[in-house]
Amino acid sequence: MQAVLEAVESYFEDLKQGCNNLITCEQLTEIMENGKAVYILDIRAPEDFENGHLDGAVNVPWSELGDHLDEIPKDQKVVVCCYSGQSAGQVVSLMKILGYNVCSLKGGMTCDLTHLPIEAGCCDPGVETCDS
Repeated sequence: MQAVLEAVESYFEDLKQGCNNLITCEQLTEIMENGKAVYILDIRAPEDFENGHLDGAVNVPWSELGDHLDEIPKDQKVVVCCYSGQSAGQVVSLMKILGYNVCSLKGGMTCDLTHLPIEAGCCDPGVETCDS
């Protein structure tokens, strides 16, 4: 229980330091173009994922995420995307407490994704101010 308390305290301390746990489309594009390791986790419904998703994204619906946490790497940046960013924000909070280096795509799949490699559809991500 102490470890959870410390993780929650660390999460709120990061917020005070300006870490909003968001990444913009521009920032994600730069990461991808520079070949940096990034794990893109799309938590939308499978049918919406099939209609369009970021290149290389892994689809794990939000309601099933707890069953797949051991498949998500803790040794690289994880970007969570959803429809608008709200669900991803909740997932990011929980994953941060569990020790993941994770952020949310600002605006989710509703943002301007014209510069990102997209499979099947189009979208654009958010802003990253926390690189821990």
